[in-house]
Amino acid sequence: MSSRVVEGYVVDTHPLLFYAGNDLKRLSKRARAAFEAAESGEGFLYVPAPVVLETWLLALNGTIRLQTTLAAWWEDLAASGFHPLDMTRDDILDAAALRWSHRDIFDRLIVATAQRMDLPLLTKDHAITEWAGVSGAIEVVW
Repeated sequence: MSSRVVEGYVVDTHPLLFYAGNDLKRLSKRARAAFEAAESGEGFLYVPAPVVLETWLLALNGTIRLQTTLAAWWEDLAASGFHPLDMTRDDILDAAALRWSHRDIFDRLIVATAQRMDLPLLTKDHAITEWAGVSGAIEVVW
């Protein structure tokens, strides 16, 4: 029996889009390692429902361009070892209750999901990393 520790992360929108768009140079070394570990089955990357929703909205407004449908895009990611996380009522309530003046609903929901999962959040989002550093509410990895 192996005693190795398998790491898991909750993934924010931008690193997932960098990975899915094969723009790996925009990922930090630690982020690239997390994606490689998920691909090889040595780690887990959890994708909160708000990340999928935000991706859809970014595609709808033309900020990003998906080469296929949102469903096919997601299926390709899921086949690579990414695990979806449904949004719960408690995620919404917890996001609303965060002691954080930040008004980005997606960031708040993603942070609440990372808290629920008790996993580090893979992000370089300045607002999240600054708040996490001050509050200690979640661990941020980048």
